Amino acid sequence: MSDDTTRRRFLAVAGSTTALALAGCAGGDGGDGGSAGTETADESMTETESMDDGMTETGATDESTTETEDRMMSGPTTVTVRVENVAPTDFYGSDTPTGGGIWVTPGAYAVHTAENPVFTEGEEASVGLEGLAEAGPPTGFPDEPGLVDELQDMAGSMGVAAAGAYTPANTVADPNDPRGEVPGAPPIAPGGAFEFDVEAEPGQRLSFASMFVPSNDLFLSPGAAGITLWPEDGEPVEGDVTDSVRLWDAGTEPNAQPPGKGPDQAPAQDSPDQGADEGGVVRPLDSVMDGYDYPAVSDVIRVTLTPGGSMDG
Repeated sequence: MSDDTTRRRFLAVAGSTTALALAGCAGGDGGDGGSAGTETADESMTETESMDDGMTETGATDESTTETEDRMMSGPTTVTVRVENVAPTDFYGSDTPTGGGIWVTPGAYAVHTAENPVFTEGEEASVGLEGLAEAGPPTGFPDEPGLVDELQDMAGSMGVAAAGAYTPANTVADPNDPRGEVPGAPPIAPGGAFEFDVEAEPGQRLSFASMFVPSNDLFLSPGAAGITLWPEDGEPVEGDVTDSVRLWDAGTEPNAQPPGKGPDQAPAQDSPDQGADEGGVVRPLDSVMDGYDYPAVSDVIRVTLTPGGSMDG
């Protein structure tokens, strides 16, 4: 199979879009009096000093929470999401279409408050998710809605605040382009990364999906809870959140051959919708038991969040 043939397997996708991201004190005074009154006054002063101490402690607490409250009142915070391919270059045989490596395709994401809108475990995959899981592009099969379209249609309802696609530049160099300079948005090979910004507010979470290549219909995505961007009672999340991501089987095409060995698998297939219909449901891959070898998610991608600005590549 020529490189030109392989280049045609992955469809161009749209560029990424992004949307969305009181303290007080009191005082008191003391009194004055005779000998019994002095005792009372001393007690009163002690109480007043205690109140003053309490005010100082409360003031410190108020000061420590004011920054968080001010930020929550000031509006969304920009969070940079980085999805990096950390897979080995030789996990599969060198005779596979990926040269032994694992690729991760451009994907679709959503910022949401309800459950992961990409799919529901135990239910059929949407048309858009089927297109991504079987062929790679978040824009879907020709003449059919893609996953990014489906998620954007949910914006403003079903707990979805914003949605879009994440892709590299239109023409990029290896390792963000396993086959050379490919117009559109190619998958990333080991060492490549996608990076995009979202706007987050307290209570919002992130979900996304990218195809695992080579495979018939596997994809990477968080579970039902998504990835917390900003908890209601804390600061925006920062750092590695890969442990929220799992490898899923879309249930749309049988895993009929070992990864990298099947003619109906991306990137070897001749058409994006090639392969028999499975008629199944979305399941965690570890419950499928197809007998083939797959790496742990943490050995495929690393997902990190950086609030308040962009990360260095």
